[in-house]
Amino acid sequence: MYQSGVETMSPPSDDIRPVELTPSLEVNVGPVERCLCVFAGSALLLSGLRRLSLTRLVWGGALFYRGATGFCPVYKKLESYAGAESKTGLTFEETVTVQRPVEEVYALWRQVENLPRFMSHLEAVTALNEQQSHWVAKIAPPLRLEWDAMIVEDHKNQKISWRSLPGSMIDHMGAVVFHPLPARNATEVKIILQYRPPAGRAGAAVAKLLAGLTERHIREDLRVFKAIMETGEKPTTAGQPSGAAIPQQPVS
Repeated sequence: MYQSGVETMSPPSDDIRPVELTPSLEVNVGPVERCLCVFAGSALLLSGLRRLSLTRLVWGGALFYRGATGFCPVYKKLESYAGAESKTGLTFEETVTVQRPVEEVYALWRQVENLPRFMSHLEAVTALNEQQSHWVAKIAPPLRLEWDAMIVEDHKNQKISWRSLPGSMIDHMGAVVFHPLPARNATEVKIILQYRPPAGRAGAAVAKLLAGLTERHIREDLRVFKAIMETGEKPTTAGQPSGAAIPQQPVS
């Protein structure tokens, strides 16, 4: 019997969980986004302190605050303006086990140009420098959805996290956590992705584009990622039986 290549595993013990808030505080940020904000904010704060960069300190502090408190004043203003909560978008979290050592799995993810090989919703990702990259989504022409992103945390063979830069067409955050399984010569990979459209008419158009991107599609992308890592090739159904029923001859 066929079994899916994506194995759902129990959450790793070192997962970052959002801080519990008192009932008096309003929460308008989802748990996955809060985790990513804590990741990104901490990394930007450390980078800002090392480089004495006021811009990184300001952005890092804002992201860390949003993750720690679960409250985003920008979302609140958008909700008030639109008369409804701004929950349109996609949040995805999944874990897959790959039968390859962690060094190889990390190296594939760290080269951002590799992402369109297994992420079907991406047309291209181009590295601009060691930290920044330009992303282009695969959507029907003449529409075009693209944005710039920055790696905000990079621990070799352990974790990579990134997010779109301010002013991008879409608010995108992602993280990949690597857990080596030496006894099995394998790696457990936890992927967290979030896409949130902006406000206004542009946001409505982006939301329609995101409607075609579902968790099922991303899980299928993970099957492709697993196959590429383990065999070097994408899985294909070419040459396999279609499963169509064979017509039976009438009994004479």
